[in-house]
Amino acid sequence: MSQSVIEVLNEKMQDAFLDDFTQYLKEDKPSRYSGLFRGFALDSVFQPITTGSDQQTIGYEALLRPSIGRALPVEPKFVFRYIEEAGGLVLFDRICRTLHLLNFLAFKQEQDLLFINVHPALLSQVDAHGKVFEAIVHAHSVPVDRVVIELEESFLEHQQTLDKALRNFRDRGFKIAISDFGRELTYVKRLWKITPDFVKLHGDLLREAVVNEKVMKVLPKIVDLIHQAGGEVVVQGIESARQLAIAEHSGARFRQGFALSKPEPAGYWLERLGDANLRRYAAR
Repeated sequence: MSQSVIEVLNEKMQDAFLDDFTQYLKEDKPSRYSGLFRGFALDSVFQPITTGSDQQTIGYEALLRPSIGRALPVEPKFVFRYIEEAGGLVLFDRICRTLHLLNFLAFKQEQDLLFINVHPALLSQVDAHGKVFEAIVHAHSVPVDRVVIELEESFLEHQQTLDKALRNFRDRGFKIAISDFGRELTYVKRLWKITPDFVKLHGDLLREAVVNEKVMKVLPKIVDLIHQAGGEVVVQGIESARQLAIAEHSGARFRQGFALSKPEPAGYWLERLGDANLRRYAAR
């Protein structure tokens, strides 16, 4: 019997993991993976990020869906906080990233980007931790520049740690995204120093623009500032047709939100992309 993907990965990464990785991840169906860590069942879902003009998908944000016994969903922030306090955050984060990557491989197209969130407590450990994740990415023949490391705007206040982490991620070839941007507009001036590849606007900006004409008018100016700093803008948190119209008016190229698509597991995207490929083939 041939080895599973997880067994092969475990052999390649044995020294780095310092654990039997097969006890945390399993293949439920061909190319569909789930995880288990300290009683929490772990699953991945993916929300697409699309262009504004033709609704083409440029990539997916991977999101964790933990539960207790696969029956009681719990908030990812609660699980991360619990494990941070109990110890084992580095290993847990490594398991989550690998879970996302394995599930992403099942449906990804060659040009797709994978957006993965980073826990703030792990920025100070980016040297060793980043090296291991880079090796995991390489082990699955995924170009590193197709992976986008997503950092929340709140990270910007930790300048020294952030600068070190950014250098490390960039030296390894990862792209950078700043998410939830706009909650603290005092950080706009730091964009010229950070030069992220993507900036994801905080959903509060969009919601405020719906009810406040002044905010709606200033939104395109914020987008223009980010463009001048060299970043592409993703308007996230789009939940209505009105918000979508404001996002289109803002001048941002990319969109993300429930009004466009909910986060869905890998199997959903695999089936949907398969149907799309069949339609394209039939139209020839």
